[in-house]
Parts: sequence; C-alpha cells; structure tokens
Amino acid sequence: MNQTMVSEDNAPLRKMLRPIVRALRTAYIQGTSVVKLMPSERAIQLYYKYRRKSYDLQWAMDPGYKKGLRQLVDLAVDADDRVLDVGCGTGSATVVAATKAREVVGIDLSPDMIELAQEKVEKKCLGNTRFIATSVEDYRPDGKYDTVISSFMIPHVKPSLRPAIYSCMYNFLKPGGAVGLFASRGEVCDVYETRSEIEENLHWAGFCDVELLDVYDIYRIALARKPATPEE
Repeated sequence: MNQTMVSEDNAPLRKMLRPIVRALRTAYIQGTSVVKLMPSERAIQLYYKYRRKSYDLQWAMDPGYKKGLRQLVDLAVDADDRVLDVGCGTGSATVVAATKAREVVGIDLSPDMIELAQEKVEKKCLGNTRFIATSVEDYRPDGKYDTVISSFMIPHVKPSLRPAIYSCMYNFLKPGGAVGLFASRGEVCDVYETRSEIEENLHWAGFCDVELLDVYDIYRIALARKPATPEE
C-alpha cells in the first residue's frame, strides 16, 4: 500500500512558508550525499565523532523531522513492545519509543553518538533503555524483539549491502514482529532508497505487508512485518 499522509498545517502563514521550508529541507538532505565519501566503518565513526555536537541541532530546526519520528513510533510500536532501534545515533527515536514501549535497546556503530544518546535518556530519567556500540552485522541480541525501528541509518550502507541489513532486522524480530523505517526518499537524494528499491529490499529479506507513507515533503516511513508463521 502506497499513500501520502497529508499532515501539514494549512494556516495561511504556514502555507506561505511551506515552499521555503521544502526548499531548505531538500537542500539539507541533498547535502547528506557526503556519506558517499566514507569508505569504511572507521571513516563513519570518525565523521560522527566530530559531527556529534551539531547533529541534533540541525534536525531540531525541522519540525517535520520530529513529527516524522513520532509518526514512526505511533505506527510501528505498541505499548508492551520490546523494541530495537538500529543505527540509533544520538537516540532521538529511542527516546520517543521509550515513552511508549516496555523496553528499547539502541545500537549504533559510533560510540560517540551512543554517549550523547545515553545523556539524553538520563536527562529524561528513562529507565527502560540501554545502548550498545556495535555494527548491525555483529550485534547478537539476548532475545527476539517485537519491533525494530531505524531512522536515517540506511544512507550509510552501500546499496549492495542493504538487503543484508534488512535481513538482520528480520532475524532480530519475533514471528509476526514489525519493522518501521524513517528516512528521506531516493527520489530526492540518491543516497536513500526509492520506493521500488525499499520494497524490493524488504521483500528480499522476507518481510510482507510492506506499506510506504510519504510525509513532510521529502521524508518517507516504511512499515513491514515478519510473517507470523514460516512460509510453505
């Protein structure tokens, strides 16, 4: 199922400013093409070691990003879920999910981003979260999850490796578990996935019931489910 969620405020001033906001969002997202220059996991770690202080600031300037994270959690996470946040970064999605879920575990390749994420949850006194600095491929969970979420992690993964990353997410889930993804659109910036690419990659990993929701000019939420029983 593909659809567009119409959620922008139609108040006159907001309506007038919307093209400017859209242009700024698009310009920023196209700037994330810099990840193409990162040849290795070590390069990614170094990049975020020096960028970590400005990372949250840039996203704080876009209310659509924050609303998109809340929509991701609203759509993918249920109240008693055990949730894994893949590529959690500074924990923005982790914190939102932790206000709803029973437990949230965040994993990220960058120890420096994990450090900021831990500071966030301590400041908010969230006792149902924990973080692990690890790659997706090396992570060995201590049990299956009800839901896996991920936001803006996929552009750091080479296109040829993305099906394998989704396969890892699939294996982290209980039968019938859900995956929820939030990112920009490959139609806007080519380091992200287009509709056809994300559908193909999720289906390849074994997911079913794939649903794509376009939100806030340039963003996209993808939802899918691990079959409750093995396919014959």
